[in-house]
Amino acid sequence: MEDIVWGKSTQAVPMHLGHDMHRPIGCMVPFGLYFEPQLVRNIGVSLIPETDEETEQILDFKKYSTYINIKEDIDSNNGALYKILKDNLSDDFKYIHSSTLAIFDKGIVAKVFKNLINLKVKDDLIPIKDLLKEFDYKYQGVFVHKKLDLCIYADSFFRRSLSRHNCFHYKFLDEFMSFKDNDEVVLKIAIDWDLIGYAQSLLPTMEFDYWFGPKYSDEIDKIDPGLTKHITTDFERDYYQLSSTEFFWKINKNLREFELEELKESEAPTEVNFYGCRYVHSIYDTNKSTFVHFDGAIRGYDSDLYFERIDQKMTDFGRRSQYKKLFRMDGKIGINDWKSLITHYMQSNPLIYEYFNAEKPKSELEKPKDNISLVEELVPHKIDENEGIKLLLSYHEKNTNYSEHSHSVSIYDVVDNGNGAIDAIEEDIIEVKKAIDRLGKKLFIKEDVLYGNFKDEYWNIPCIFHSAAEPQEDISITIQALKNIFNKLIERHLNSVISFTLAWNMEEKEVRLSSFGHVSDLIKWMNTFTSIPTIRDEFKSWLEKQRTYLNSNYEEFINKPVLKDICQYDGVIYIKRKIIDPLYHAKPIIKDESLICQLQIPTDDRNYDDIIENRIVPVMTYFIKKATCSKTGKSYYDSPYSKYLDDDVHVIIEDFEGLTFYWSDKPVN
Repeated sequence: MEDIVWGKSTQAVPMHLGHDMHRPIGCMVPFGLYFEPQLVRNIGVSLIPETDEETEQILDFKKYSTYINIKEDIDSNNGALYKILKDNLSDDFKYIHSSTLAIFDKGIVAKVFKNLINLKVKDDLIPIKDLLKEFDYKYQGVFVHKKLDLCIYADSFFRRSLSRHNCFHYKFLDEFMSFKDNDEVVLKIAIDWDLIGYAQSLLPTMEFDYWFGPKYSDEIDKIDPGLTKHITTDFERDYYQLSSTEFFWKINKNLREFELEELKESEAPTEVNFYGCRYVHSIYDTNKSTFVHFDGAIRGYDSDLYFERIDQKMTDFGRRSQYKKLFRMDGKIGINDWKSLITHYMQSNPLIYEYFNAEKPKSELEKPKDNISLVEELVPHKIDENEGIKLLLSYHEKNTNYSEHSHSVSIYDVVDNGNGAIDAIEEDIIEVKKAIDRLGKKLFIKEDVLYGNFKDEYWNIPCIFHSAAEPQEDISITIQALKNIFNKLIERHLNSVISFTLAWNMEEKEVRLSSFGHVSDLIKWMNTFTSIPTIRDEFKSWLEKQRTYLNSNYEEFINKPVLKDICQYDGVIYIKRKIIDPLYHAKPIIKDESLICQLQIPTDDRNYDDIIENRIVPVMTYFIKKATCSKTGKSYYDSPYSKYLDDDVHVIIEDFEGLTFYWSDKPVN
């Protein structure tokens, strides 16, 4: 995962609807890894076009990205695939990426592996037992030659939208191949005769499109004979590009025969005037209480024939399609195996679930939003002690600023104080500056910056960039400075939740490493190391140790807080407090010589007990215009003393501006 982020964090990767490479919808910059107890996630920024011009840019980027990826694959193996195949290639061969670097050329497989032709049986299928004498099944539809650095593939019609540019519906193929050593089942498969890959470049595909075998009825012999047609919803038609699916059962003495055909909404993108529809045929023997036959195929239609087909039933239309058999299983096939196989073969067809009265898988676009509590809405960054820490690693373009400083605040918040946008940071960064000063280094902070004071126990420590040629020693100083502060917070029994970010250049990229959690959890974690390696291989090993630490010390505590509520687009963790909405009619008043916030609770049907019972309270924030050190009587920002590091020091706020109220569950007492 780190390799993916490292390679693409300063570039982008195309995004496609339903993982279909022929349906680009934008691009995504996978710039970070987010660590939680028991889980590491890749995160990125998605860019979606809004105009015709931007759509053209996405299409151009898609073409460019494909070219670059193939070129990198060719260069990485010094043209080894071409060298092996050159004597068998026509002038029309093309490189494509298809689980491996591959070459597409008509009939290339038969030229290189001449004996495979002799293995064909009925419907041009090859028995798996014969195929495996020369090839090993690796995974995801790929067969690797036992001696050569070459691989061949299952037929391209096993792929999404029947295209070699897409991934296989590989869960079906892997499950199908899991029967290869089962003596009670005979397997046959169609292979792709026009594609050969370079085996050493094989990598497994990860697609977040899950289809699970549902709990269909086991009472096959009680299903009524006849034809049933299921039609997609508008969303399913657009997303899955399906029109409908027909299911047909017929009885022949002790045999129950099943047929299924899906009707597509669009032509296969790499075929000419061709609607390719998946088809299934199965036979269930009621005497043996098992399926004895299962095969899958593609029924193809030109546009004229297809429009005639969709107006008729499968049983009335007859067998007038271009028919291509893809696989066949004969023997003893258990009901549970058949249910799983048929579901995975028909991946991306939710009507399978509908027909068998099972709950359909829902895309993220279809899922209803969860009801969230008032606390989750108003204090989404809430986290308590012993709930683990969160880490965010992100990579960016190399930082060429701050070369004259060993430590610099490099990311500021931006606010509008009425006179235009101005940089701002939380005032307690001064405590970090003083802690670093005491360790012999200087933290650079811009002069024209506003210092915000927040009256709660949440604290954003801004990104600190370490600009030395070899920054590891300076990072160690920052870590020690933070430990010194955090230990004092714990000593005073403070209940702080803190985010902080350390940054440095590594090779040609800037690294930003953010941490977030309760101060007690943060200090326990930070006490396990004194520095962070800044050489990439060593840093990757260090990251693995942090994953192990989180998994070993905390139970699963995933997405609390919700990732999107604390991870920001600039690749750092940052607590964004929620300003009180106008519907509460908040206003400051003086009560008992103290400034407080007066609220009106809305009169709608929502439960506001968390506010009424003070589990969430209004807390004020403002920008400091003048702050004095209690020990010296001079500006606190110029004082060497610290309210955190020294026991007899505090800050006197003498002037402020920009009073605002926000929600918090951790007000300062």
